[in-house]
This record gives sequence, structure tokens and C-alpha cells, in this order.
Amino acid sequence: MFFAQEFMHKEQLIVWIIADIVKMAGLCFVWSASAKITGNMDQGYVITYYVLMILVSKLMQDITPANGVQQILNGKFSNSLLKPMSYLTEYLGSNLGSNLFRLIVSVPAFVLGMYITSRLGFWIVDFNPYLIFLGLIAVAIGFLINFLLGNIFALIAFYNKNMEGMRIFYNNIAATFSGEYIPFVALPLLALFTVQVLPFRYTLSFPIEILLGRMTNYDLGVGFIIGTIWLIALYVLYLVLFKISIKKYAAEGI
Repeated sequence: MFFAQEFMHKEQLIVWIIADIVKMAGLCFVWSASAKITGNMDQGYVITYYVLMILVSKLMQDITPANGVQQILNGKFSNSLLKPMSYLTEYLGSNLGSNLFRLIVSVPAFVLGMYITSRLGFWIVDFNPYLIFLGLIAVAIGFLINFLLGNIFALIAFYNKNMEGMRIFYNNIAATFSGEYIPFVALPLLALFTVQVLPFRYTLSFPIEILLGRMTNYDLGVGFIIGTIWLIALYVLYLVLFKISIKKYAAEGI
């Protein structure tokens, strides 16, 4: 249903494609220039990292911080509580539909980026089937972590009715610590350790790092263990917080 709804607005396709190309080109330029100047990063690594991000980021996105919060604030959340299935199932379906649609739209920008970087000699991924398999597992774990983080954030709307500023703050924190703005290869050791134990890395950077093929078996194992621990912990935390927060729901707007 979400897929069909989004496809009705075909004029957005061109805008999204252009936005992906501009974002990819800007980040590639900034970090490849930084790698060339500092000499502590491989230009091919950071350029390929941001080209891959075009596809991977679309698979990991969560619309709950916007849509879920809005439903709580306008009272439509009451409808979800009356349905025979958990509202999380509905939110999950909407996310998957949105992500699939945006993934298809992002393919032209990805193909263009891969072609240009290959011609310039910067593309370093050989699409190893084993790494692709691990990457897909990491994408599934990361998407669920992002989904739970978004739903935990949405629970704040039961207490605070002015959520726009908090949503922007949350999105900026998530983007910063997920590796969207700063690739982890550019971080100093202390900051790298801090980011590795936070859940945000596993919502974007970790699958890309796997596909780049520069991780050791030890790093892979540690990454999957930390990601799985966060997935379980966030699910338990969500259940506890929802049980407490739902008592504050006032169903305004209906």
C-alpha cells in the first residue's frame, strides 16, 4: 500500500535521483580530498564507501520518527491500538514499502557512481558472494535496530507534544554516529571505540564496511555480537517503555 501511494507522485522520482547524486558527489569530493591531503585514508575506500551508501542507506531507513510521532500527536494512534495485530507490524510494512521504493529510485545514482569511480580507478569492491551474504545479514540486523530506535524515540510523544526540534536532534545524532557524515576510518582511536559500542554504527556503516572487504574475522565477529546484543536489548527496552508510556496517551485530535 505504501509502495503504491509513493508511486503516485512520480515527479518526486527525478528530485530523489538528483538529490542522491548531489549528496554522493559532495561527500565523495570532501572525503577523497581529505584522504589525499592527510594521507591517512585510502581515497578508493572512502569514495566506494559513499557510493555504496546510496543503496545501503535506503535499506536501513526508518520513517517512524516522523510518521509514528505524528500518529500519536494527532490521535490516529488509537486506530492502531484497536487492530488485531500489533501496530509495529503495520509500521514495519510501511517501512519496508518505503525502503523498497526508495531503493529502486536510487539505483540510477548508484550505477552512475559505480561507473565513474570504476573508470577513475577508485572502485575497490569485487562483490564477493560471502561478503554480500554477511552484508545482507548485517542490513537486516541494522534495519531492525534502527526501527526499534525510531519506535523508542516515538514514545517521547506521549510526554512531549512539541517533537519537531527533538526529531531533528535525533536525526542529526543518528546520522553523525552511524557513519553517514564521517566514515569511521577517519575517526581517531578513542572516538572509534566509543562509536563501535553505540547502536548507530550498525544502522548504516557496519554493512558497508563488510562489503568493502577490509574487516578481519575478529572484527566481523565482534560487530555481529554487539549488533545482536543491541537488537535484543532495544526490543526489551521498547516493551518496558511502551508499557509505561501508553498510560500517558491522551488521544488528542479524535
